[in-house]
Amino acid sequence: MEHYEQVLTSYYQTHRSAICSYIARRIPRSYMAEDLVQDVFIRLWGVRQTICEVTIKALVFTVANNIITDHLRRYMHRRAYSDYITCFGEHSSNVTAERIDADDLAEAELRVVTAMPPKRRKVYMLSRFDGMSIDDIAAELDMGRRTVETHLFIGRRTMRRELRRCV
Repeated sequence: MEHYEQVLTSYYQTHRSAICSYIARRIPRSYMAEDLVQDVFIRLWGVRQTICEVTIKALVFTVANNIITDHLRRYMHRRAYSDYITCFGEHSSNVTAERIDADDLAEAELRVVTAMPPKRRKVYMLSRFDGMSIDDIAAELDMGRRTVETHLFIGRRTMRRELRRCV
């Protein structure tokens, strides 16, 4: 075993419980602390060649703080989303009606696309349905980048205007 691996392993074995307590005091669900300690040392294992006895303590607590911050951000986003759904989400849905609406919009989009001039139609379809970038479309159709951007801009504007009438 390399020296830096021994340093990391030894530090984990002797300080795991202290780091677990440190993390548990800072997160709302203390039972997750053990998992986060594991995450700290997994992250450190990836950079184990840079670890020595002098830097390990500061490095462990820096990584722990970063992982705590990441965890709290995810926790708050999940909680905010859950609160939003509880307050404003529909408690029931009508899948059939939603499917009919989606089909109607898709039909209207197809109608608008077929009414576009041929080059604009091709640019719009490559962007919308094939997910191609402007540069890729320009290369495939042998057009200038600005020309593709203009066709795409006008095509999207036309689509928005026509779909507003449907909705």
